[in-house]
Order: sequence, then C-alpha cells, then structure tokens
Amino acid sequence: MKSSAPNTETKGNQRPEDVQYTQRMESLLASADYSYQHVLEQWPVYVRRMHLQRFLAHYELFKHVIDRPGCIVEIGVYRGASFFTWSKLLETFCPTDRTRKVFGFDHFQGLQSFREEDGAYYEKYGKTPGSYQTVDIREEIFDLVDIHNQDNLIAGVERCRLIEGGIRQTIPKFLEENPGLRIALLHLDVDLYDPTLFALEQLYPLVIKGGLVVLDEYGLIPWQGETKAVEDYFHACGLSMPDIRKFSFSTQPHGYFLK
Repeated sequence: MKSSAPNTETKGNQRPEDVQYTQRMESLLASADYSYQHVLEQWPVYVRRMHLQRFLAHYELFKHVIDRPGCIVEIGVYRGASFFTWSKLLETFCPTDRTRKVFGFDHFQGLQSFREEDGAYYEKYGKTPGSYQTVDIREEIFDLVDIHNQDNLIAGVERCRLIEGGIRQTIPKFLEENPGLRIALLHLDVDLYDPTLFALEQLYPLVIKGGLVVLDEYGLIPWQGETKAVEDYFHACGLSMPDIRKFSFSTQPHGYFLK
C-alpha cells in the first residue's frame, strides 16, 4: 500500500507523534497485507482522530443547509477530502434531489498568487509557492469523480463536478453558463488573499439567505491573507463583519458563518 502524499504536494507541519502514528499504521497494514476493500469497509479502525474530527465538522456544517435550496461550491479542492464528503452527504441525505450538486474549482498547481497581504513564506506549514500541488495526480482525481458518481443512488447521474483552471477564468465562465446558480454552502479553501477575495466577490452574492460560508484558514496563523481578504471584502461592501464561529472539537475548518 502506498505511503502518504509526496512532499511535492504537501509540506504541512509534521510533529514527531504524527510521523510515529503514520509509521506504525503503515507497518501494521504492510504486515497484515489487507485489501483496500477491507481498509475502506473498516475505516473507523484506521482513520486518525483529527481526520474524523474534520469529517464530523463537515457533517455539522452540512446539517445547516440540508433542507435549503442551492448547490455546494468549493474553491480549492486539493485531493478531494472535503469535496467528496459534501458529495456523499448530499447523496446520503438528499438522494432523490438531483438538482443539488457539488462544484469544485482547482488548478492543481498548488499555492500561487502570493501578495504582500499574505505575509512571509512559512515552509513549516507549507506556505510556499507550489505547496499542495496535485498536478501529478490530476487524472486520478478526475477518475475519483467518475467513481463517486457511479456510486450514486442513480448510478452515473452527476452529483459532483470538478472545474479545472484558474478561478479568474473559470468562475466567470461558469456563472455565465449557469445564471440560475444559487449557493447553499460556499467552502473557501485557497489559503491566500487574492483568490479568497476574488471568490467572495464573485460568489458571495449568490449565497442564499441562511446559507453557509466556510473559511478553512480564517484567523489561523500564519495564513493571514485569507483572514484579511474576508475582512476587506465586507469593509469594501459596507457590510458588518459576520459572526464567524468554529467548532471546539476541530481545527478544520477554522471558521464559518451563516449569511
């Protein structure tokens, strides 16, 4: 079984206990030689507590919009952990409503467009140009989209879709082609000032009243660019800052608010 993601994709903070956990679990799985099917079916046995916390946080967020109209839009997909979670939650709780979909936007190039507002690079946390890139597994991610859609209640009927490219090109084009889009949940996970601000300018007006905006790095040191982008957007619009909250049990996401 292949080990964790290559360093060219993520350089996140690896504490000694993180490394030890990964090494012990990889050793156990290698010696047992379990099939992927076994690991997937018995996933609570192998999943890390922090990753289960993230999943539960996403479930709690989804419950806010389970009975509201509109789609889920995610900016910054990476390997798809949250993107596919949103898709599975829609498919689980709204299986016969085929109008609600998950749209994910990513260029797979990793972190780009650093500006002064983002502050200094911070290699310990992967805050460097190109970190979190997934160019080498682009086809794998698109294959996973197809696999997930095949697992839908109505096999092959699209629930989730990836839109590839820089968001300054892809979002305006997508909105032009889909003028009726309304957003129940907007998930921003692009970490930096420029893409966060642009996504808010383009998409926040389409978030329905009572809809949810999820901010993965809001208020999280050293990702001050995302925080400033949110605050600058509301200031520029003459709007009061929303009441941003987070879950006590999870650091991901680091903020969310109801519109």
